[in-house]
Amino acid sequence: MTHILDPFKPQTWNEDEKAYFSEIDAAFADTRMPLLVGNDKPAHAAYLVEKFLTNAEQDVRLFSGCLKREAQGIELYGNSHVHEAMRNLFSRNGKLMIVLEDDIDADGGLAHNHPMIANARAWLGSVGNGVLEEFLDVRKAERESIQSLKDDDFHHHWMVMDQSVFRLETNIEAYKAAVGFGRPDVAKALASMFDSLFAGADSLI
Repeated sequence: MTHILDPFKPQTWNEDEKAYFSEIDAAFADTRMPLLVGNDKPAHAAYLVEKFLTNAEQDVRLFSGCLKREAQGIELYGNSHVHEAMRNLFSRNGKLMIVLEDDIDADGGLAHNHPMIANARAWLGSVGNGVLEEFLDVRKAERESIQSLKDDDFHHHWMVMDQSVFRLETNIEAYKAAVGFGRPDVAKALASMFDSLFAGADSLI
């Protein structure tokens, strides 16, 4: 039977993974300390998305390919731990902004069928607290904006928490990325790039 690393089940971690997740947890305890940590597995990506949502005080900006529900047997944006962290962010009046490069990974290509968006709608319905777009805004980038990035040889997806912590994918297909702490200059630059994409993107919800 193939062993599958589950970032939310410590019993599936080997010693290297224990050390990795411990390093990430310590970094989020003091995000001002300069640190750059590599991550190269879907499990690491899922863990970091949950951490960004859990620790954000204001917002999370995410530029993703298709909001993939799972990869290599690991639930990513279809993960219940990620959904719970998202709902907790909303309960703190925080916001999650998402721009997609490609069609969303949902049944029929319809955003409302994506489990993350469905969970957000269900949460809002249970608390009767405002409209969805006040907490979750999902958009698809214009082709011209994506091409402009590629023309500048910038072939990355990224995520920013409170303009202070960032995750930058260096190899999208291989899930290789770096998460940076204590570099607000980089985080703010990525947030600004995201905002430019966001402003011209079409709403999906």
